[in-house]
Amino acid sequence: MNAPLVEMHRVNIERNGNTLLRDVDLRIERGERIAILGPNGSGKSSLVRAMMGDLRHDTSVEGAYVRIRGEEHYSLFDVRQAFGMVSGELQGDMRRSMTAEEAVLSGLFGSIGTNRSQRIDDDMKTRAMEALRSVGSEHLAPRMVDTLSMGEARRVLMARALVNRPEALILDEPMNALDLTGKHLVRNAMRSLAASGRSLVLVTHDPSDIVPEIGRVIMMRHGRIYSDGGRDTITEENLSELYGVPVRLVSADGRLWAFS
Repeated sequence: MNAPLVEMHRVNIERNGNTLLRDVDLRIERGERIAILGPNGSGKSSLVRAMMGDLRHDTSVEGAYVRIRGEEHYSLFDVRQAFGMVSGELQGDMRRSMTAEEAVLSGLFGSIGTNRSQRIDDDMKTRAMEALRSVGSEHLAPRMVDTLSMGEARRVLMARALVNRPEALILDEPMNALDLTGKHLVRNAMRSLAASGRSLVLVTHDPSDIVPEIGRVIMMRHGRIYSDGGRDTITEENLSELYGVPVRLVSADGRLWAFS
């Protein structure tokens, strides 16, 4: 199957009189590693929610469509096969009494934790351990989630998203609320996944979150795609326009730091 992972054309979304996305055209191929960059309220999360079918676009716009793996009429199963989602909101829901292994296994059922009605076999347990291993967290399997640091819990959440073996992992502001140690651990997990060939979509407001393995950067502003290109588009001029303040940029060892 050669269809792109996602195709969006002339996508417009309004909610309660507010424009969330305006005239968005986007194509993401399988195997790409992408950053969606922009200030708060720029439309980043709305773009991801539209990609996953959580937000429906204005179908009255001629020629408008959202396709996942070539299909306009897709199911929840199709979405799970295409994307695994990691977000701070979901992490908040996971802060209850369960082991890290149980948290990862729950991803197979789309639930928060596991229960007696769910039949868990050896293959599922193997998949859970493989997912934890892929983010360097196999040793956390027996730990209770509510005893983990924020960085450890974020990696467990990444493993939970990977247990369904999706084509792409979406990381929505994965560094939020993390200290330097937590950011280091999550960043290393991202780099390891990217190096293994995993498709990644990183959603962030901070250019320093963008690991060197990410080669395409989509900048969002006022619900529109402001820029779509390589890492060389991350310039002081573009960032200053994007954020509306003078921005300075420092680059070292393949990483970027922006400040104003």
